[in-house]
Amino acid sequence: MIIRPLTKHDLFSWHELRVKLWPDPPPEREEVGTLWLNPRYVVWLAEDNASRIIGFLEAQVCNRADGCDSDRILYIEGWYVEPECQRQGIGSALMRTAELWAREQGLLELGSDALLDNEISHRAHAKLGFQEVDRQISYAKKL
Repeated sequence: MIIRPLTKHDLFSWHELRVKLWPDPPPEREEVGTLWLNPRYVVWLAEDNASRIIGFLEAQVCNRADGCDSDRILYIEGWYVEPECQRQGIGSALMRTAELWAREQGLLELGSDALLDNEISHRAHAKLGFQEVDRQISYAKKL
């Protein structure tokens, strides 16, 4: 398994994994091209020994995030590993790659989030040293 940066040739595969992470509603295919061209957005892919993309971590450099004190933050926007490949250290390797990159860029903190009922993500974040700093419930009302 290797962790490597996203290339233009990976956009379709990245989009397929993003749809698995966010199925309802699924992200638009055009969004990956827009994000790939954004200089503040970074993506790493996990590739198995058969050159199959089995996971990704996407993040954005930002100056504000809940629970962060500085204005030099790498915010984890998406983090996914195929279910059959989980619990093999792939997600941890993706996160370590993001952390190393952030340090090299002079960033001071990582920010992230997970849905309240996503216990797998909560445990993964805690295992990698993240601390829960807030809980939020969103509301909507149709007019």
